[in-house]
Amino acid sequence: MNFFFIAAIILLIIMGFIALSGDSHLKTEAANPAEVQGKFTLLLYGSSSPNDLANIAILDQEGDPYSFEIYAPDFAYTVQAGLDAAQALQEAERFVRRNIQSERSRLHRVLSPAGAGIGFELRPLYSVGTFGRDDILDVRYSIKDRKIVVRIELDPSIERQSTY
Repeated sequence: MNFFFIAAIILLIIMGFIALSGDSHLKTEAANPAEVQGKFTLLLYGSSSPNDLANIAILDQEGDPYSFEIYAPDFAYTVQAGLDAAQALQEAERFVRRNIQSERSRLHRVLSPAGAGIGFELRPLYSVGTFGRDDILDVRYSIKDRKIVVRIELDPSIERQSTY
C-alpha cells in the first residue's frame, strides 16, 4: 500500500515539473506557396550526402518576435538570411530535392501558440513503395520565450529499416 502511494506521489511530482518546464509544442498545417510572403531566414538541415533522407528547409519569417533554432550541431545545417519569399522557396525546394529518392515536397505553415503563422517548413516526400509512406520525418517544434526549437529525426521505423 505504501509503495503505491509513494509511487503515485513521485509520478505527480514528475508530471508537475514537466508541466512547469514552460515548453509548449507547436502545430503545423498544410500551406500553399502563394501564402509565403515577405522576407525569410532559411535554415537548411541535412543533405550531408546524396543518400541523406533527413532533409528539411525551415523558412523563418523575419520581423516577427519569433526565432527558429535547429536542435543539432552547427555543421548539420546552414542559414541564409534576408531572402524574399520566391528566393527562399526556390532554394528550399532545390535543397530538399537533392536526395535522388525524393519524389516531391510538402509545404506546411508553423503555427504560434495562438494559431498564427510564424514560418514554414518544406520537407521532401519519398516513394510509398520504398518506405511504406511518403513522409518519413519526425519533426517537433517546441517554444520557450519566443524561441522555437526544431528537432528533426527520421521516423524510428524508417531508421531501423534503413540500417539493414
